[in-house]
Amino acid sequence: MKKIIACIGTFFALVALSTQAKNPYLLQTADRSAMEHWVDSVFESLSPKERIAQLLVITVRNSDTPQNRKTLQRLIQEQKIGGLLFDSGTAKDQANLTNYCQSLSKVPLMITLDGEWGLAMRLSDTPRFPVNMMLGAVQNDSLLYEYGRAVGKQCRCMGIHVNFAPVLDINSNPRNPVIGKRSFGESLKNVSSKAIAYAKGLESVGVMAVAKHFPGHGDTSEDSHKTLPLVPHSKGRLMSTEIPPFKAYIDSGLSGIMVGHLNIPAWDATNTPSSLSPIITRELLCDSLNFEGLIFTDALKMKGASKFGNTALRAILAGNDIALNPSKPEEQLNSILSAIEQGKITQQAIDEKCKKVLRYKYVFGLANYTPIKTKNLIEDLNAPEYDALNRKLNSEAMTLLRNSQNLIPITHLNKGRIAVVSVGNDTESVFQKTITLYADNVGRFDDSNPLPSLLDTLKHYDKIILAVHSGKAEHRARIGRICQTGKAIVACFLSPYQMNRLSHELTHCKTLLLAYENTSLAQEYAAQALFGGYAIKGKLPVSLEGSFKLEEGIYIPKCRLGYAIPESVDMDSRILSAVDSIIAQGIKEEAFPGCQLLVARQGTVVWNKAYGYFDYETHRHAVATNDLYDLASVSKATGTLPAIMKAYDNGRIDLNKPMSKYFAPLRNTDKKSLTIKEALLHETGMPASLQMTSVIIDPNSFTKPLIKRRKSSIYSIQIGNNAFANCNAQLRKDLLSSRKSDRFPMIIAQNLYGSKSLPDTLINHIIECKLRPSKRYLYSCLNFVLLKETVESATGIAMDKYLQQNIYGPLGMQTTGYRPLDRFPTERIAPTECDNFYRKQQLIGYVHDETACFFGGVQGNAGLFSNANDLAKLCQMWLNKGTYGNERILSPKTVELFLTEKSSTSRRGLGFDKPDMENPEKSPTAIEASASTIGHLGFTGTCFWIDPEQELIYIFLCNRVYPSRTHDALSQLNIRPELFSTIYRSIKIIRNRTTISPYSMSLSSRTE
Repeated sequence: MKKIIACIGTFFALVALSTQAKNPYLLQTADRSAMEHWVDSVFESLSPKERIAQLLVITVRNSDTPQNRKTLQRLIQEQKIGGLLFDSGTAKDQANLTNYCQSLSKVPLMITLDGEWGLAMRLSDTPRFPVNMMLGAVQNDSLLYEYGRAVGKQCRCMGIHVNFAPVLDINSNPRNPVIGKRSFGESLKNVSSKAIAYAKGLESVGVMAVAKHFPGHGDTSEDSHKTLPLVPHSKGRLMSTEIPPFKAYIDSGLSGIMVGHLNIPAWDATNTPSSLSPIITRELLCDSLNFEGLIFTDALKMKGASKFGNTALRAILAGNDIALNPSKPEEQLNSILSAIEQGKITQQAIDEKCKKVLRYKYVFGLANYTPIKTKNLIEDLNAPEYDALNRKLNSEAMTLLRNSQNLIPITHLNKGRIAVVSVGNDTESVFQKTITLYADNVGRFDDSNPLPSLLDTLKHYDKIILAVHSGKAEHRARIGRICQTGKAIVACFLSPYQMNRLSHELTHCKTLLLAYENTSLAQEYAAQALFGGYAIKGKLPVSLEGSFKLEEGIYIPKCRLGYAIPESVDMDSRILSAVDSIIAQGIKEEAFPGCQLLVARQGTVVWNKAYGYFDYETHRHAVATNDLYDLASVSKATGTLPAIMKAYDNGRIDLNKPMSKYFAPLRNTDKKSLTIKEALLHETGMPASLQMTSVIIDPNSFTKPLIKRRKSSIYSIQIGNNAFANCNAQLRKDLLSSRKSDRFPMIIAQNLYGSKSLPDTLINHIIECKLRPSKRYLYSCLNFVLLKETVESATGIAMDKYLQQNIYGPLGMQTTGYRPLDRFPTERIAPTECDNFYRKQQLIGYVHDETACFFGGVQGNAGLFSNANDLAKLCQMWLNKGTYGNERILSPKTVELFLTEKSSTSRRGLGFDKPDMENPEKSPTAIEASASTIGHLGFTGTCFWIDPEQELIYIFLCNRVYPSRTHDALSQLNIRPELFSTIYRSIKIIRNRTTISPYSMSLSSRTE
């Protein structure tokens, strides 16, 4: 009894508050005098039948054929209908047909859309936004407003004035056959706030929102398309649950409402559909709730209404302003004319509704109608801004329902094996591809793998990521058996209700992510969510009986790089896309045969593309983003330097102490006082490099000189610009052999092996080299050779292993390392030079740099191989002040020291190169780079730069030395700095602040 009294109290409170309802927002924006003048002038030109026709909106085919145009011509010129609703088709066809129809119509037509999840609900060549159930999980309602604005802008581009959205139904019945995912959920507050935010977004750009399906279709078990659903609840229940969202919508000043076809005995016991019921439409909606906007019926051809006959007349009599898609429009018009003659409805009532419709047409801008601009229409409808918003909505909706072992985000990628199993999908999915951005060496399985053998294989994996793309009966056993392994991390690409039907099979899964839909974007962002690419924020918008409560959802913060598009981080992809033409020109001019380019900002990778091929001749292998490149001197800053930073962080080294403290062979030499810091700054007095010819070439194998400036029959091997080597010169046989043996165990290149004494021979030559008189800055590879020896002596671990254990492994840099042929096939490694002098072969997978190569492939100056995506993880760790993937790699204090310390006499930092702010024409970076920018160049054509002020990462990898180091077009064309400049120009705040002018850089200014 108390509950009934409370519900009745709610009803009277709503009635009392109805006087607070606002006039519709759209009408408030109009110039009232000008509007009434236009309305009156149009109204007076209409015949009584034409005034009735303004109240009809008819569904028409969206197919631009001669036959359909004839049909439309008859409908518009003979029946003079007031509006159109196009069915499914393409945006191009609808735009052309809209222009055609408007050109035929005496009064501009009201063009409507049934677009609950955007234009893509009807138009195939437009962005497909998430369904409402997924959006119900989003916790930031301002995104719903932006979503509404975006759809509104797209509608304006298409000449659409009215969108039959949002859905205001509270989906409290999980077995509802027609609403379900179309609803924002079952929470009155959540549905109201999201629907209103969306509707306000629509109307902010002049497109009418039409909330539906009044007075509430959420708690039905039947589909009004097929029958008249019964809503058996009392008035009290209806007023406390179904009506409040509509009341809040009305009070927000929104303009349109659609009345559904529902049988609601509590209000109208005559078995009349609500859409045709004066009690529900006029008395409840207009009088009690004081709605003054435009009222539409649901489509009158639906079986929930069509069987009642004369539906347009009955709809108008009930209080609707627009009869949507009644069958046989001409008969419906004549029926209403007859009703006027018979006194069933007055001409005045028709006239008032006609003027009401015309007022909204004025608000829509139809007093000054202009045709749709079809040029670039599809591009405009699919603008990057819409993609960025779509991605944001998908990422914000991801909902983590279980995480009992704190497996999310997935960490310790260097420990254990990961399998990805897709159920309900037998091809490589977007989900699987996205996971490889975080974990390259995962096992991938799908429905093509028989279950028994699959379960045996999965025993060898430590984590199983189970992607559920289907809840069909034939997949349930497979899902259940994999979950029973106790290792399953489940990502479910189903609606909440579909997922709950798998509650038994999912019992044993301790980690469960709900992605709501099986779209490409849902898959992409689910994968990113599992690895911490984005914060997981979603809350379940419905309760799932026996499983999860309403608004359940575990928050997980972002901890790794995410992947999106430039607009997601205030960059302009239209401007950034200019990098494509810069790179295309580089390939055309043979600056390099192919490359990788990565751009990240604010913790998000927004450009990760591969271009061209591994070579110029065969084009057998198109570059992929997971292929490996020889980093050359970029190895100094991404290999040796992180090792030094870690050793310093652990107290193993002191930067101000001499390297000889750790590396004993320096102690009794003229280099005993050279400090680690001096070596990092290149201020030691060491020569630039080791003359390898003096070490490994047999002086007795040729007649001197070894090198001449001009080519001849003897000096036929080009080793540089204007440098040709004696073809008779041979490698020392005491140090190198074409066969592997106990004496020559070290792999140098294919069919080339070094002796056990070779590393000591090389290091002794470096130790014995003559120092320059001054320690003034001179870039030297030998500094980093000594730093490598120093860090190995201080830690007691080989540098490559030290890096793998402490840096690359924890970061998930699974392709980064030295000697890549130990782990990867040659097909994934870009070739460098065809070395006809030392190694006499095409180099693939063996380091190009001779010093590093003859040390066995691991050295402080070069030797590292990687791809741009892997390097970005290291760069982001530095920007994160030492953390990545929920792991502390370096202390904030250490990162700050190495990223900010700078030489007092040169542009160099501690191991990093930096911009030359005093001589920008000699700077290795873009002129726009801030003074805090750090990075490095590599001789093979590589570079990376990090600008902490913009939270910006730029990585460019290529094999410009293929097939010869004499290829210098990369520098002559100024490609690396120009790419960096283009990146800066695409940043909106930079673009608005400054005018960029290109500049040139001389080859001599570069240190690689």
